[in-house]
Amino acid sequence: MQVFEMIPAIIPYYKNKSQLARCISHLEGQTVPVEIFVRDNSENNVYFTAAVNEGIRKYLDGPCKYLLVLNQDMYLERIATEEMLAFMDSHPHCGIGAPLQLHGGNPGYVIFAGGCDAFPMGRHQHGPLEEFAADEPIPWANGACVILRKEMIQEIGLLDENFLLIGSDSDYSFTARSRGWQIWRIAGARGIHEQGASGRICDPNIELVKIKDMIYF
Repeated sequence: MQVFEMIPAIIPYYKNKSQLARCISHLEGQTVPVEIFVRDNSENNVYFTAAVNEGIRKYLDGPCKYLLVLNQDMYLERIATEEMLAFMDSHPHCGIGAPLQLHGGNPGYVIFAGGCDAFPMGRHQHGPLEEFAADEPIPWANGACVILRKEMIQEIGLLDENFLLIGSDSDYSFTARSRGWQIWRIAGARGIHEQGASGRICDPNIELVKIKDMIYF
């Protein structure tokens, strides 16, 4: 039986206690040990990218081999983290792994199985769950949930904080691939993604942030 070390889980949190509680509950129920780090953006909002980087810095010099990053509205199935760790251990050239993101109202439908067009707002592979039964390399991984290899982070650096809310995930994937690292979809790892501020039309301020991110992209 394979024994896995603790993996840090970094959550950028913003003003939805019920989502955060559900996310944490699913993490605490994982079949491998998870240490949870929440960066609360509710008052001092540094947005997604800087919040993730804050968590990465916290663990970068620690003993863990991998870091898990996920949104507060991503609820992992019980075995998802174990599946991701096993995959990363068996694929040493994979720098970024991504689980399947399932539709909140229809968990038999995958809303993210890999990145397609990254510009202007990010287009995803999607479809019935049975279409994505195999692990496959993908161009880029959606930041709603990724597992990052610490060795890769130490080589290529942190996410680009010129992106505040969207775009940093695809940019980071492209950077990793340019340095020889692979990006993979991990079919055995799954979770419900409700989709929050980055995935739906919100207030004008959030929309302006997203537009500025794409201008920078």
